[in-house]
Amino acid sequence: MKFCIRCVMPDTKPDLMFDSNGVCSACSGQEYKTAVDWNERYGEFQMLVEWAKDEARRRGNAYDCIVPVSGGKDSHIQTYMALANDLKPLLVSFEPTVPTELGKRNLRNCNRLLEGCDLIQFRKNPHLYRKLAKMAFQMVGDHEWPNHLGVFTVPVQIAVRYNVPLLLWGENSQLEYGSPNNQSMKAQKLDKAWLYEFGGLLGLRPQDIVEMHQTISKEEMTPYL
Repeated sequence: MKFCIRCVMPDTKPDLMFDSNGVCSACSGQEYKTAVDWNERYGEFQMLVEWAKDEARRRGNAYDCIVPVSGGKDSHIQTYMALANDLKPLLVSFEPTVPTELGKRNLRNCNRLLEGCDLIQFRKNPHLYRKLAKMAFQMVGDHEWPNHLGVFTVPVQIAVRYNVPLLLWGENSQLEYGSPNNQSMKAQKLDKAWLYEFGGLLGLRPQDIVEMHQTISKEEMTPYL
């Protein structure tokens, strides 16, 4: 096994790459962030905020943006920044595999930040989810695969149904935790292609489940598409 000479992350982490000096791509991502002009980036964010407000008004929508949340640290700062910039966010949460009391409390706290905002939590079909978790563990070694998928698909589906113009994701996980290339690390728009290639699916796509396992239909997989 190879370990990063700085953070000692092992090479068993999917998508983690090492440079010629033995530094992992997650550490390189931290270097990239220190070189970003954050004042300029905040200006870009404010332009995006104004666009979302105008677009929501044009659509007659009560919500300017969707913030996908779990209740953790990213969820809090995303929600806070949206509210502090006078956006009207709709929070969307995909229920975790094993909800904890602390996790539930944190999610309620996001709901109540500043003047508060609406929150939708998608509670999964536990029987289907258990099947998917078992299949994913057997096929790619990750029982959290359906959760990785749901946190990216459900907020998008709700954005379409509610006609909300903007989603504010918490992070580009390739930048934070390691990436196979600079393109994925520096991505600022997380689309379907990014999800399938870099979103933690480990090469297993939702279509594969339908094609390979006759006991699960495409209709059942709707939340994960």
